[in-house]
Amino acid sequence: MAEEISNQTRDLPRFASWLRETRVPKFNPSSLIFAGSGDSYAAAVFAEELSHGKSLASDPYELLTNIGRARGKNLAIVSISGRTRTNIKLAKKAKNVAVKRIAVTVNPESPLARECDDTLQLRYRAPGILTSGTISFTTSLLACGALLRNVPSTVRLESALSAAKVWARELKLTKEGSLVFVGSGVDFALALYGAAKIHEVLGTRAEAVYPEQLGHAKLFTIDKKRDLIVYISSRRDKALEIVRLLHKNGFQTSLLTTPGTDLVSRSLKNAIYLQVFALALAERKQMVEVAFLSDPGRLGLSNKLIY
Repeated sequence: MAEEISNQTRDLPRFASWLRETRVPKFNPSSLIFAGSGDSYAAAVFAEELSHGKSLASDPYELLTNIGRARGKNLAIVSISGRTRTNIKLAKKAKNVAVKRIAVTVNPESPLARECDDTLQLRYRAPGILTSGTISFTTSLLACGALLRNVPSTVRLESALSAAKVWARELKLTKEGSLVFVGSGVDFALALYGAAKIHEVLGTRAEAVYPEQLGHAKLFTIDKKRDLIVYISSRRDKALEIVRLLHKNGFQTSLLTTPGTDLVSRSLKNAIYLQVFALALAERKQMVEVAFLSDPGRLGLSNKLIY
């Protein structure tokens, strides 16, 4: 996992350059539906928010059971392996319903890619060992951006990686503590991703919520001494007001905000911060493997549910 995180400083600029130089299909944002599970669902939500709601994000099973929603649309199915059972069923059922089916995947020879009309291949170096997804997610963000005609002109991440390590060292989480990630717009997609990394890497409870939802029922489940609230913000929302009020009332909070006005570039940086944070917490616990790989029984069940 640490190797993949580090690789992003070189591989993401290369992939962004490849996307700019390659004839990636360009679509009207309002014609696109993005579907995916796990990290890929967070990428789909990112695409919807990046398009300012013109594109739609969907859980693949929900779209499969209501395939009429895809009629006349272009369907982008984000799946790193291209082997997820429901994604493949969705691609098959969407034939002659969706205008075009695009597989966003690492493997252009995967069952999903073979079923779809077009493939947008995710390109990066992988260590060849299964671990929690890092660069697979950030390349997915770039690929979704490309389908929406939004690829940054430059991608520079070295300083973000260094700053992320400093930020992560400053955050504390008790042994029994859980995390709440808060975000609006594309930052909500990053909140979903942050929670997923805590689930996979630490095996610890974590949730993602919109800012407005935090003050309702969710607030009454947060332990002031044990839990940590991480607010991901562009500083153009009500983050400062909420964080200040929570801190004043004894809640443990942290504000994650990275510089820059380009939504895709800033989201890549925030993703790296969240990856480094999960890794740092695991290292403090002296874990030698991410949590989801240390429980063979649950991993086997997960595979049965997914594949």
